[in-house]
Amino acid sequence: MIIPDLAFVFLFALVLAGILGWGAGWRHPASHNAVGTSVWFLFLVLMFVMWAGSAWLPPWGPLWRGTAWLSILVIGLLVSLLMLAIATPVRRHGKLREATKQTEDAVVVGTAFGLFFWILMIGLLTAIVVRYLV
Repeated sequence: MIIPDLAFVFLFALVLAGILGWGAGWRHPASHNAVGTSVWFLFLVLMFVMWAGSAWLPPWGPLWRGTAWLSILVIGLLVSLLMLAIATPVRRHGKLREATKQTEDAVVVGTAFGLFFWILMIGLLTAIVVRYLV
């Protein structure tokens, strides 16, 4: 049952990350110009959130090979909408002073997002491992 779950999680995370990264133009706050970095970040976060959610929440919706795929998709959509709502659009400033301030802010945001990302990944991996071991 882990293999079909992981297959749906991988597929839905890939599709949703592509839609958000390339379709909706979501950018990682620490690297505004890199589409690949943003899609990779979205893919990892969505994959582990959907996997942990499908492991801990009771299955509901239609089944395919014992996997309730609709619950995985709904979790991914909700997290995608949350990430899209939280992210700020990239703005360009014409003045040098504002550009310097924006660069300093980007360093702080990048550090915060990096720390948040690793804490989130460790927490989600712990939740997944605990669920399958218990």
